[in-house]
Amino acid sequence: MSASSESGMLANDFAEKLAEADMAERQRLLAERVGELDTDLASRLKAIYDAYESSDPPRALAAADALLAVSGVVSDPLVFAIADWTGGLAALDRGEMDVALRMLTSAEARYLALGQPHDAARTLVGKLIVLAITGQYVEAITTGTRARDVFLVHDDLLSVGKIEQNLGNIAARLEQHAESERWFRAARERYLVLDDDQALAQIENNLATALKWQHRLREASDLYEQALTRAEHAGLEVTQAEIECNLGILGLFQGRYDAGLDFIERALRRYAALSMDTRMMLTELELADAWLELNLAPEAVELYERVVPALETVGMNSELARALLNLGRGLLALGQLDAARMRLDAARDVYETEGNAAGVALVDLYAAELALAEGDSELAATLAGQAIPALAASGALRRTFQARWLYADAHRRIGVDDTGPLMRVLLVDAEANVVPEIVHACYTSLGLLAAALNDDVAAEALFERAIVVIEDLRAPLPSEEFRAAFSANKLVPYGELVRLYLGRDTPAATVAALRAVERARARALLDLVGGALDVRAASDDPRDAELLRQIEELREDLNWLYSQINRPPDDSGSRGAVGLASFHEATRGREQRIGELTRRVSQRSSSERITLIEPIEVDRLCRALGDDTALVEYVALDGELFAFVVTGSGVQVVRQLAREDEVDAAIASFRFQIGSLLHGSARLHGHMDQLVGRTLHHLQHLYDLVLRPLDSLIGDRRLIVVPQRALHYLPFHALHDGTAYVIERREVSYAPSAAILERTLRTPARSIERALLLGVSDERAPRVRDEVIALGALFPDGTTLLDGAATRDALRERVGKADLLHLACHGQFRPDNPLFSALRLADGWLTVRDVYELDLQAELVTLSACETGMSHVAPGDELLGIARGFLSPGTPSLVVSLWTVDDAATLALMTTFYEQLRAGHRPAAALRAAQVLLLRTQPHPYYWSAFSLIGRP
Repeated sequence: MSASSESGMLANDFAEKLAEADMAERQRLLAERVGELDTDLASRLKAIYDAYESSDPPRALAAADALLAVSGVVSDPLVFAIADWTGGLAALDRGEMDVALRMLTSAEARYLALGQPHDAARTLVGKLIVLAITGQYVEAITTGTRARDVFLVHDDLLSVGKIEQNLGNIAARLEQHAESERWFRAARERYLVLDDDQALAQIENNLATALKWQHRLREASDLYEQALTRAEHAGLEVTQAEIECNLGILGLFQGRYDAGLDFIERALRRYAALSMDTRMMLTELELADAWLELNLAPEAVELYERVVPALETVGMNSELARALLNLGRGLLALGQLDAARMRLDAARDVYETEGNAAGVALVDLYAAELALAEGDSELAATLAGQAIPALAASGALRRTFQARWLYADAHRRIGVDDTGPLMRVLLVDAEANVVPEIVHACYTSLGLLAAALNDDVAAEALFERAIVVIEDLRAPLPSEEFRAAFSANKLVPYGELVRLYLGRDTPAATVAALRAVERARARALLDLVGGALDVRAASDDPRDAELLRQIEELREDLNWLYSQINRPPDDSGSRGAVGLASFHEATRGREQRIGELTRRVSQRSSSERITLIEPIEVDRLCRALGDDTALVEYVALDGELFAFVVTGSGVQVVRQLAREDEVDAAIASFRFQIGSLLHGSARLHGHMDQLVGRTLHHLQHLYDLVLRPLDSLIGDRRLIVVPQRALHYLPFHALHDGTAYVIERREVSYAPSAAILERTLRTPARSIERALLLGVSDERAPRVRDEVIALGALFPDGTTLLDGAATRDALRERVGKADLLHLACHGQFRPDNPLFSALRLADGWLTVRDVYELDLQAELVTLSACETGMSHVAPGDELLGIARGFLSPGTPSLVVSLWTVDDAATLALMTTFYEQLRAGHRPAAALRAAQVLLLRTQPHPYYWSAFSLIGRP
């Protein structure tokens, strides 16, 4: 080995040691080997940075830091130049744009002073990127053109390609996608000549993105896959993450939401492993866009609001404008119109400052949606119309289609004659280019047009086609949260089909109307009950382990916070208003984080396409009900409440029961009367007759509104109610016909949907022998202990866990073997965050998400706690609350409460209920017997009617 080779190897080893050393070790090495601190060492550290920037960013950044340390010890102009160049690139990697621009400008000046114009031009590649990111496009293009001229003189094809690649990126940031494609193709040709796999992986990723925005999705997909293969072979971890994120966006474009979410999650995890916070932030922006696309607006808004300040800090103006734009869209979806307008205006300001005409057009597009939300169709048409040319010029096909649809639909609302041709042309284009979200929107709008012209046959066919597209898009969604949210803004064709069928007034049409209702009702819950989805967070994938660990830690934090919020006040003053507010703020933050992490675990793509459970077979439902049971399913359309009555004889519909707002007001008045007893009834004992009379007045009024018109169809049958919206908060069994309560005349039970009921009716009933009874008593519920002990005596083969023994772990360990699960404890419904509604056990709170993790096999679950039947009723009558957790595994029968229950009355009711069960009565009959007996001694409905049975009667 020659002396020079050995010297080079030693220099390489020294450079590696400096890069790997911590600060103290690095300073020691520099002091010991000061004679070796020269331009050769600086160049080797720069080479380490270049070699690992795309594969091992922490190692690359360590080399850049070591180089800066070297430049602080020696006085060599060339070392200063190399250090500034490398330090500027490292600052760019860290998102420190001001630092990057300052150092790269200094590096160029140093190289020019040394008479090295070629190296000076090479520093401009990084400077060009910084200028583009910070929105200084004119200076960026000037800088890039100047550098390109120098590289062409020096025949430096790699650097020419890098400049062309970044000029393409600028065009992309300005939404000029055809122009960006031209630059990317030019750069790719140069990289092909050089056979540079690293550069080719990066440019093919860029080029695929330009094609994606022009909706050339097959070309984009092939190019992404090719780029990903190159990046994998070259070990380019950063480039792999970039491509995975872009494949995620492509999946969303194609309506392949499962694959899209999976790829975005892969990118997030890869960036996390590489400690690339800025890249993670930008990928979170993509994740927020995905959630917004799937109607998870509150969750998307949380992410946008977290990302926007960070983007402002680093000066990434194009990304900031996009985040503000989509934050405005999210707020619009939440009905916060003024806040939405403010964010859209802020986005417009950034786009106008950048000279981004397509960005301004995007603001016009979503301002048109805002105008529609405010009922101004003419303004919406104007804004959408002026957005179309700029979006079309940018090559953004999907967004152009969106603007065209909005323009046409605004015209439909106004009543302009050319709406039909506009919409049909757009439909052809959207189908040809496979843009499913525009396809279903066009079918829906054309269906509305046909219905307005009384062409019912055409309208029916169009709405059916819209629903097929919606169902195809929803089928692969990997979690219940995504499925429940997805259809929220896509319910119009279902409702319009109901309207059409009801207008035909035939038995077959009535059945068809019920099927249409069921196709939209509680579908995500049906998929859970039917086994099409698994909501358990457990995963065998090692990549999920860290997220699951974080979720568990956050849950433990929450349990402590819940205990602090819910403990009784004391005299120490430690829980003042300020302290309590801080507990609530900490709780909200952790709940949001658990929700986000749980979604990230659940959004990983399944290897198999998940099917949707068919909503209902009406004939089978009729047979299951038989001659002795009637199902009443309530529906609201255009503010009118009506009901389907299903018996063994068939289906009938009763129209115009009442106005929905009138029923809502009556329910509110009834619940006000119940509320008067919630905080202790002893002081009101002397006024009980008067209180009963007031409550009866509202219950009789509600009977007249929602049940009396159905009396002749129900006859003397048992009653199963499928409520809608506010009716979920009404105990139908407590309605009064002027002579008696409904429960005195018949059994009453409830179901989230007819399809869910029909599945439970098909499930063979098992005997209830092995009971698991848990009870946690305290000063607010002292009789819980008596309740559980009394019930335990009825089940010799059961297990009773009281107070300190009634823990979450004990429940998890034993619940899988129980035929009956009885939980007697405090409960709380969280209308602000329904999936964190919870039951209080001895060692903490059991939330809905915790319930999902239970191996629940019970025939009957009784939640003898407060508000366990309260739910947030999301669009499509998706019930979000404690009951959802226990219904999800297909529990046949579930007993829940609608308000805070009386301790002593609950003891009496539950004792009779279980005595009746042990005597062989069905759950609905047993609960009826218990309620009728209790109302004889406690006549106010507050005491006896809180509990209701959901599922198989």
